[in-house]
Amino acid sequence: MAQAALTERQLRERKYYDHFVGRSVVDVGSLAAVRGEERRPWNPYWFVTEMVRERFTASTQRLLDFGCGPGTYSVQFAHLGYRVTGFDVSPANVETARALAARYGMSERTQFDVGVAEALDYPSSHFDIVVGIDILHHVEVASAAAECLRVLKPGGIAIFKEPVAVPLFDRFRNSRLGCAIRPKDVSFDLHITEDERKLMPADLRLIGAMWSVEEHRFRLLSRLDALIGDRFKTVAGASRLEIVDGQLMRVLPMLRVLGGSVVLLCRHPRRA
Repeated sequence: MAQAALTERQLRERKYYDHFVGRSVVDVGSLAAVRGEERRPWNPYWFVTEMVRERFTASTQRLLDFGCGPGTYSVQFAHLGYRVTGFDVSPANVETARALAARYGMSERTQFDVGVAEALDYPSSHFDIVVGIDILHHVEVASAAAECLRVLKPGGIAIFKEPVAVPLFDRFRNSRLGCAIRPKDVSFDLHITEDERKLMPADLRLIGAMWSVEEHRFRLLSRLDALIGDRFKTVAGASRLEIVDGQLMRVLPMLRVLGGSVVLLCRHPRRA
């Protein structure tokens, strides 16, 4: 099926990531979470990997890496045993993902395509699980969520990790002082594109109207990690502030609404 012409926003995202991936050192990182050797339930990325690992039951399961970037998570999920398909708007990302999979001996368990989230070139009811890491805030949420639902098998699940707006904090973050401390202009160093935006409450309501959704919040005090660097890291590289966040949100559940990062576990409505 021929791809539709890209929108101006999609073209800007493609141009950005075609350049960005060339500036980056791409690897799969630690496989400890994939192997179940270590747990960091207070880190949203490790939390997603653990959820994906727990749902692996057979090597025939198909997983869609929804906006795969350079393939880091695709290769991790292939290590778990899934048959992984990834797509990305950036041809350079796709080529990097193929090379990464080959480096780790995962070419036969992975497939990477150039594509857009709003118009997927995959059959309906095709995937057992869909996973998106920091992708929805780069795309049109309504059409992307609808396409995700279309390609997912009845009874399947989708897992998304995303930044989410929190009025109490983002009012300051968007102020002149907040932008002076940490600029929001397009940046390769800070990994900021022109069109990205945090998910808003309206986006979460829209997704909740389409799916049966379970929310897990992260990133309260650990917002400060972006400003203070590695000062509060453990020897293993974990964030001590993330650990504190996990403890606070467990003891005081009312604080969860203030979490600036969300993991959405979305169940197919026909199984809700």
